Parts: sequence; C-alpha cells; structure tokens
Amino acid sequence: MVVREPDFVHKIVFLGDSGVGKTSIIQRYVYDSMDPDIGRTIGAVLHVKTMVVNNEFHKQVIWDLGGQESFAQLREQYCANASGAFFIFDRTRLETLQHIDDWLIALHASVGKVPVIAVENKIDLESVITNEQIRGMLEVRQLEHIQTSALQNKNVEQAFFELVTKIRENMGKRAR
Repeated sequence: MVVREPDFVHKIVFLGDSGVGKTSIIQRYVYDSMDPDIGRTIGAVLHVKTMVVNNEFHKQVIWDLGGQESFAQLREQYCANASGAFFIFDRTRLETLQHIDDWLIALHASVGKVPVIAVENKIDLESVITNEQIRGMLEVRQLEHIQTSALQNKNVEQAFFELVTKIRENMGKRAR
C-alpha cells in the first residue's frame, strides 16, 4: 500500500463553551462514532483525519479545546498557528452563542483572521434561539453558519468540507 504525503496540513481548532458538543462532532467525524456519555474535555486533545478536496490531499490536525472558563487563559496558546476554526454553539442554550466574542478574540489575537465557521449543534433538539438572534450575531462577524447534529450525523462531514475549502481559498489569497 502506497501512503501519499499530504499536499496540505491544516490545524483546525474547535471553539465553544463546555457542553456544546465539540467532542461529539469530532468523534462523529474522525471515528464515525458517538458516545453519549463522553464527558468533558480537559485541556486539548488532538485528532487527525485526511480529506481529498479537488484532488488535493488535506491532512487535518483537529484540536478539541476544553470549554471550561478555567482554560480561558490558554485559548490563545491553543489557537497558535491555526489554519481555521469552528465556533460551536448549542441551540438549546443562548449563552453559548452570546460568548462568541470571548472565543473569537482569543483566536484572532493568536493567529489573526483565519476562516471560521459557526456551527449550530444539536439540531435534533428544540431550539431556544431564534433565527434572527443567530443571524444578528453571525452576520455582523461575517461568519458562515451550518447546522449539525453529531447524534444524528447531520452535516458533520459537510462542515469539515466547507472549512477545508475556505482554508484552501484563504491560502490562495495570501499567496497572491
């Protein structure tokens, strides 16, 4: 078996409050499994998965960051050298969307402007956040929005495809 070297290696960080489903999305994407009793991430956990986009081999090094406030001081360090990020919020808890700037400030302080996709997770549950609230928070920050359910495996693969595509487009802009 021939092992192909990646054309690109991307560091992707997952941002968002504790309990929004960051680890569940990663588990679903990387391992195609989901443990409903997964527990909380302490610190950062790394996962690796490859994807082919336009005949280019993209290796994704995925950083799952603990969302607890006690890790807030480490966010910038975890975000260092990130190629892109997901901001995950839980549609059953408005405050997880309202904390978006805490996460984006840490990301931008560390790496500047990189592609970010806002992920509304747990679409299998009833939302307490209105579409207007979501649109208002995301449009002003110029963030693309995708809805996912790690439990039902809805749009998880699509979210990663979108982010890797945006990262690749961003690389082309910076090379000019």
